Amino acid sequence: MNNNYITYYQLLGVEPSASTEEILIAYKEKAKEYHPDKNDGHITATKLFQYIQEAKEVLTDAKKRLEYDYMAGIKKKPRSTSDKIHIPMNEKSNNIGTLLAAGAIGLLVGIFIGGASNARK
Repeated sequence: MNNNYITYYQLLGVEPSASTEEILIAYKEKAKEYHPDKNDGHITATKLFQYIQEAKEVLTDAKKRLEYDYMAGIKKKPRSTSDKIHIPMNEKSNNIGTLLAAGAIGLLVGIFIGGASNARK
C-alpha cells in the first residue's frame, strides 16, 4: 500500500478487514465529529465531512469496495484468463482478428508465389 495518502479505511479509523457494520458505526462517529453544523461551517471540517461520506459510500458497496481495494493497493487483483483480450472468430466476423489472419495468409501466399516465380527465372 502506498503511504503517500490516507485511505478511506484510515479516514474512518477502521481496518481493511472491517465489516460493513463496523464501517457504518465508524462513519456515524466521524460524521458527527466533522459535520459542518457542529464546526460552524469550517472549510476543513466541511471537506473532511465530504470525504467521510465518500468513504462510507465506497466501502459499504461490495463492488466499489473491491475496486477501491485494488486501486489503493490494499488487495492485488487476481490475474485471470478473462483479463486477456478475446476476439470471437466466426464466419460472419469482420473483426481485427479476421483481418490479421487474412493478412498473414495473404503474406504467406505472396511469399510462396514470389518464391516460385523467382525459381522459374
